[in-house]
Amino acid sequence: MKVQKSFIPSIFTIFNLFSGFLAILEIFHGRYITGIVLIMVAAIFDGLDGKVARRLQQVSEFGIEFDSLADIVSFCVAPSILINILFASELGFIGRILSFFPLLFGGVRLARFNIQMTGKKMLYYTGLPVPVNAITIGSFIWFHDKLFGNYGDPKIILPMVVVLSFLMVSHIRVSPVPKISFHKGIFIITKSIFIIVAFLLMIIFPGYTIFPVFGAFIVTQLLIWMVGYEEPRLHFSIRRKGR
Repeated sequence: MKVQKSFIPSIFTIFNLFSGFLAILEIFHGRYITGIVLIMVAAIFDGLDGKVARRLQQVSEFGIEFDSLADIVSFCVAPSILINILFASELGFIGRILSFFPLLFGGVRLARFNIQMTGKKMLYYTGLPVPVNAITIGSFIWFHDKLFGNYGDPKIILPMVVVLSFLMVSHIRVSPVPKISFHKGIFIITKSIFIIVAFLLMIIFPGYTIFPVFGAFIVTQLLIWMVGYEEPRLHFSIRRKGR
């Protein structure tokens, strides 16, 4: 059976959606770390579907909408359920509201993204992407379990969830992961080395390194936004586009 070229990107979206579905099942069965790992697997498939669509020149409105529906499950519903079961179930109505934040603000973030999306590769994202939010929350729980043998203190995780949720609908500029290059100056070379080292550490020691790497990434993006700094390459691209 021959698969149509236009359907190939959607295969990765289906894997994203299925991973998110499995993550929810694992969370309900008390296998929280497995659920977190499946959310991260979903994020890998989410990154691949867009790249494949652009490479095959098969970007479509259907693909964008289907991708967002999958993201709602994997990166909004799954984290909200995880937060509610682990940290907010005993807080009553307030706990339900707080654990609803990743789903609510993630949904708003995705709806805004779809309106802005033109099918072209964006120079930067506006607001924290939903996969980054979900991975940060999940990796914090994993990190805390590795270091201290428990999933964390609600007094720490719930304020973090609120802050990350508002970052998703904020107007901060979040840079996509840059391409690795060793021929474009010391700044790009240094960044490329850091990305490679961080990537290897996240593969070898995922429970210990994913949260520090993602936490450092978010803090860096916030600092860049607050001081109004833009990479020379990004600034040059934006200025040329405006001419």
